[in-house]
Amino acid sequence: MGLNEKRAIKSIQDGLFPKMKQETLEILGFEVEFEVKWDTLIIDDISHLYEEGFEVVYFRPMIDAFKSIVSDDLGKEALQAALKKIVIKSENDIGTAPRWAAFENGVLTLDHKINSNFTMVSDRKETLQALLEKTL
Repeated sequence: MGLNEKRAIKSIQDGLFPKMKQETLEILGFEVEFEVKWDTLIIDDISHLYEEGFEVVYFRPMIDAFKSIVSDDLGKEALQAALKKIVIKSENDIGTAPRWAAFENGVLTLDHKINSNFTMVSDRKETLQALLEKTL
């Protein structure tokens, strides 16, 4: 990891991440723990894509799925009772929607390459929403 990658991650940690986290919590209406495995997100020589990737790969589909689920009291209550933690990482070289999300023991894990399939937000949203609705 070079200086450009460190700067890009620091910029996200200080700017975009708190903003996206706050937006997520406002939609949920309850507190949830976030864990971002920053070192796993780093891919050398593409630091210029980190900010866009962080938002459209991880947060935008998650926020859109949460909006759909909490659209009524039943969904909001089910999610609040079950969701305890959100983990964001890129550890398993996943670049497609069908394998990007897991939900187990109250932990939602989003595992996807930060630089892959930017335009597939709706696919990731639909996959995540279906997973959560099946398990809640």
